[in-house]
Amino acid sequence: MYRKTLVVLAMLVTAGIASADPVYVGSWMPHSDNAPSWSASPPNGPLAYTAQEAAALLFGGSPSDYVISTAGPSVALINHMAWYDVIGYGGAMRAENYSNKYLGQYYGPTNGYAPNDPNNPASAYIRDNNVTDLNYAFRVNGTSVPEPSSYAILSAAGAGLFLFRSRRRTMGK
Repeated sequence: MYRKTLVVLAMLVTAGIASADPVYVGSWMPHSDNAPSWSASPPNGPLAYTAQEAAALLFGGSPSDYVISTAGPSVALINHMAWYDVIGYGGAMRAENYSNKYLGQYYGPTNGYAPNDPNNPASAYIRDNNVTDLNYAFRVNGTSVPEPSSYAILSAAGAGLFLFRSRRRTMGK
């Protein structure tokens, strides 16, 4: 009986946990008039962003709050890919957390880079090369959090289990 009670308790608590499904929050183009200019901050250039970093910058939160897609605004289409602008090359699709930054931070150098090299530093948010493909951002809750009703169920089940065990001990004496 004790094990059955624990199984039922676990099922009730699990049923009350909120889902961590992604929610579409918006889209952006790597090349945007609001993005930093590639020629800013010579000689290293402006800061470069992974797609998740760009989503956090544009929509708030932290990069780990986001998953990115190039396939559209539907959750069913999430492919964890993003469009990036690669200095001296143009647009390239890479993983949502792809990081290739000059000196670990920058979209540069602003001169002396190898032309037409797809392995040059990249950014998912930079005013360069007119990459107009869309990146779609989805916010995820991260860890699941029990809903308030779960606490009530858990409390009631715990009290019931306590009373059951107390009564069983009293009857055994």
